[in-house]
Amino acid sequence: MADERTTQSLRPVPLPRAALGRLRVALDEAFAHASRESGLSAQQAELLCAAMMRQCSIGDLAQVLHCDRSNVSRLVDRAASRGLVHRRGGQPDGRVTVVELTSDGQRLAQGFIETLESKLEPLLARWSAKRQQAAVETLSEIAETLEDATRQTAAPEPVAEPTPPEPPAGAWVVGGR
Repeated sequence: MADERTTQSLRPVPLPRAALGRLRVALDEAFAHASRESGLSAQQAELLCAAMMRQCSIGDLAQVLHCDRSNVSRLVDRAASRGLVHRRGGQPDGRVTVVELTSDGQRLAQGFIETLESKLEPLLARWSAKRQQAAVETLSEIAETLEDATRQTAAPEPVAEPTPPEPPAGAWVVGGR
């Protein structure tokens, strides 16, 4: 009987599908709600968060956002018409289009992040620093595992393509919309 209990306790715990699915939906809803509160579409919020990291090419943004370049180019056009980003030729290759946030874009992106983070404040206020750190480590490990699995199943990219820039911590880039 004791051996049976030991064997059962050593079995892997099934993936908490329902909890992960619920978290994904909650994150999407919080992201969409915060973007609306900030006067942005969810896609514009993602673009602004991705562009916050540094001046980026359309190709870099497409990789970070998991979209094709033509969709990102149209998204940049709409953001530029609102005065949130501007385009310019890259250095030294003027054929590459570089996207930069305007001061309005920077302000709106920062406000969006603050709005999104404020939705977590009630939870974090109840959690100890140790519990918060454990959550960060667990969620980061889940994200890394899923990103690795996605990279392994993705079609190989040409060697000439530069590595896409990683979003900064706290950028809330969800991607794939």
